[in-house]
Amino acid sequence: MNSFPKPVIDSMADRAMRLHHMLWHTARDDWMIYTPEQQEVFRHHGWEPPRPSWTARDPVTGKRSLEKNNGSGEDFLFMHRQMIVAVDEILAGLGNPQHPRVAGWPVIPSPEDTEYPVPPPFDIPGDSQFTNAILGAKTRESFNLIRTDEATYTNPAQLRERTLSRLGAEIEFGIHNRMHLRWAAQMPEYRPGGDEFSVDPVWDDAGYNWLADTYSAHVNPIFWKLHGWVDARIDDWMAANELTGPVPWSFDPPWSGPTGHDPHHHPVVRLVSQARSGNGEAEALRSSLGDMETTVEHLKRAGVGEATRFPVSDDV
Repeated sequence: MNSFPKPVIDSMADRAMRLHHMLWHTARDDWMIYTPEQQEVFRHHGWEPPRPSWTARDPVTGKRSLEKNNGSGEDFLFMHRQMIVAVDEILAGLGNPQHPRVAGWPVIPSPEDTEYPVPPPFDIPGDSQFTNAILGAKTRESFNLIRTDEATYTNPAQLRERTLSRLGAEIEFGIHNRMHLRWAAQMPEYRPGGDEFSVDPVWDDAGYNWLADTYSAHVNPIFWKLHGWVDARIDDWMAANELTGPVPWSFDPPWSGPTGHDPHHHPVVRLVSQARSGNGEAEALRSSLGDMETTVEHLKRAGVGEATRFPVSDDV
């Protein structure tokens, strides 16, 4: 069902949730190519990623490599599992029998699927490179790669060959990012990316749910179908390795941004869903939002640009 209850959509469209999701992805993806001065801005505001997702540029080729073994893949899996757990709590409180919990795709939809059709290609004004990336993700060849990856990451023998860190990194910058671009649909307008953060409140409307933007992707119901699929791979990995009980994360806990009072829960989602006028969650949410607003302003002054949105790596 290509819909989600309004309380979930409203929570995901909250400005604090948008800023957190954008900053988390940006800090991890481009940490190694920021200047020391730019890194210090992130560090000062608590946004230094302990495990960047990409290396620095090779001095000869200029290319960057995906970090498969430093634990950043676990951070990816953990943070999005936190989001799912928090959204499941919202759904449980609503008691909607059509949406008891986040339910990922059991099988990634084919090009012939009528319930989750792939939106047609479209142009992003002034950004031919990203236009081409989205166009490529919508092709039959791209779907064939998705099917190949799907078979790999649901195969117990293949899962046993991978650490949880490697699994998360490969999924994030392979099939996951490809799905974000593949199901991205044309919008009336697109939030500018690249040179500087553009977080004008005009983009906070719940209608801005573009799947190809970290500021808005989680507002889109498709986000939860594809991330439900991703999250199920953790359980498959556990089963393939004959593990039971809590996930054996290598870090306690993995990184999901500046932590609140309970680092094992998402720093923002629960606050957004539980904030009521005058309660402690509302005050904590105001404080978190204020901190992130200040972070963005300081990053702008330092000339920090947003990372490439949902890049697909050739090295997975």
